[in-house]
Amino acid sequence: MSDKYGPYVQMGILAERMAAHFQTDANLVLEAHLAHYMDEVEVNIAAHRFDHVGFMERIRDRLETALQATSELRRSEFLQAAVARLRDGIDRHQIAAER
Repeated sequence: MSDKYGPYVQMGILAERMAAHFQTDANLVLEAHLAHYMDEVEVNIAAHRFDHVGFMERIRDRLETALQATSELRRSEFLQAAVARLRDGIDRHQIAAER
């Protein structure tokens, strides 16, 4: 996977765009908006055979960087929630791999 063009880069960009949209549209509900994003992550994981934990870690790392760079409350809220969900996914995949 390329560090510039891998699928995790596209998923990071999607999260950043969804966070910006969440920031500007007060009618969006965090849980539903986040669920849509996480569905996209799961679709990517299901569609490819590669290091799923590494994929989610790279997305998480990118979003943590984006989170540090934002001061907008709703954007930050979405990014924090996405990072937390990715951490949960990483943990689930690591536990499943140990079995």
